[in-house]
Amino acid sequence: MLIFSKLTLNYNLKTFIIILNLSITTLLHGQQFKTYYDFGIIQKNTDLDSVTVILNNVKKEAKVTNNKHKLIHYLITKSAYGRFTLNYDDTFKNAGEALFLSEEIRDTLLIAKAHEELGVLSYMFKQDAEAGFNFKKANKFYNVAFNQGTCSTLDVLRSYYNLIMYNQRISDDRRLKTLMDTCDSLAKEVNKFDVYQIYLDEKRASIEERNNNYHTALGLLQNSVSKIQNLKPKAYHFHKNFLTILYARIGSIYLKKNNPELAKQYFEKSLNAPDYFNEATFYRAFINTQYAEVLFNQEHYNEAYKKLKEASLINDQYLNPRNDNNAGFLTVKDQYKEQIDAKNKQINTQKIALAKRTQEALQSKVLLFIVLFVSVIIGLIIRSRIKQQKHQKIERSSQDLIDIKNKELTTSTLQLIEKEEIINKLSNYIKNNDKSASSKPLIKSIENQSESLWDAFNKRFVSQNIGFYERLQEKVPNLSAADLKICALIKLNFTGKEMSYLLGISLGSVHVARHRLRKKMKLKRNINLTNFINSI
Repeated sequence: MLIFSKLTLNYNLKTFIIILNLSITTLLHGQQFKTYYDFGIIQKNTDLDSVTVILNNVKKEAKVTNNKHKLIHYLITKSAYGRFTLNYDDTFKNAGEALFLSEEIRDTLLIAKAHEELGVLSYMFKQDAEAGFNFKKANKFYNVAFNQGTCSTLDVLRSYYNLIMYNQRISDDRRLKTLMDTCDSLAKEVNKFDVYQIYLDEKRASIEERNNNYHTALGLLQNSVSKIQNLKPKAYHFHKNFLTILYARIGSIYLKKNNPELAKQYFEKSLNAPDYFNEATFYRAFINTQYAEVLFNQEHYNEAYKKLKEASLINDQYLNPRNDNNAGFLTVKDQYKEQIDAKNKQINTQKIALAKRTQEALQSKVLLFIVLFVSVIIGLIIRSRIKQQKHQKIERSSQDLIDIKNKELTTSTLQLIEKEEIINKLSNYIKNNDKSASSKPLIKSIENQSESLWDAFNKRFVSQNIGFYERLQEKVPNLSAADLKICALIKLNFTGKEMSYLLGISLGSVHVARHRLRKKMKLKRNINLTNFINSI
């Protein structure tokens, strides 16, 4: 019965080791998070008893002066100090409130810092999706702040290192290698290359370990241990915390290589390594579980149980959401995540509304431009028509005046024709009936003083119908001088008989001249010659 009980105990202990191991194995990754004195409020060497006093004074001053920038720095520092003291009750709440205020005042650098702190908290509590989201946001805003000249290259470098830890956690080796290349370049810029190689070699070791290249992985990890041990005292004090991670990683690989003695040796070193910033607390649960597995395989059951109990206490105290102490801040974390989602939704709604208003304003401007453009066009058209009407009125007036003068010319010409006919009759009568010597000088005087009737007519016609002959010849280029005379007389509505007398030709010649004009002008039979000439 005693043997059966011991076997049952051993079986249950082994099962518990496996379950606990599976639950926290993925926690084992190196860290280099910002501490509470990295935010400008607490100095490095400040006595721990004074930190809370200083923080409370800063908070009070920020609220009295309504200084949101100072309040945000207080909230982020308070959260980081909570990590240091392992008091996580208000860490998520403080970091979440810092993010809200940062977004409210639209300070790029503070938004980056708040996302970074939320990412660290999510990473520590194995909330991988939230950690990745916040680390990516922090990196994005740090890069923007760097371009704005409000943050240093070191801030950007550390944001890339956070992404490296996240991608190491989720085993995205391709992305991990790319980020490490970027980190190398930035570390050289700030003269931190040697220090960052200690941390990046641990990440390279994880890639080699996943590929079962244990020898290479061990070489990288032991090289990092050696580099830390050879640091100057001041630098060693800051980086010695990382030995906890390095020793544990080495022990874990030796355990995989079935070398329990070396595994045990390095697990003991890891548990005894200093942890000034309390960053390795959660890792100690993993280390104790791994150590318990070694002890169990060596049949040191009591010692294995003690290590498992220590691991279980850490899990229950910090990682178990059913624990009353954890329920508060885990609920706050979810609450703030919901509020962030709600705020982002509200911002998106506002952006859509703004875009809609902008589009409506643009449409109104376009419509106003179209109305103005159409109004200008209509105005120009109306103005053109008014000018055209005025011009047409002037032309009509001028044409009416020309028509009147042409009628006067026609009348006076006809009167001249009548007078010339009388003078010719009188001259012929004297010639035929008065053979005296005194009649000859009289007849000669009449002939000398008589001006050509056509020349007198043509002078007045040209002065009254300016450009008529030119327009006519432009339209019908092959007209003769005789044709032009006929056209002028047709324009003034002279009869054939009046034309024959004025031109000194027979009536038949006038008819022939009119017929010849129609042919030159290529007029169809249904087109009136007089109307065509008057239209020119």
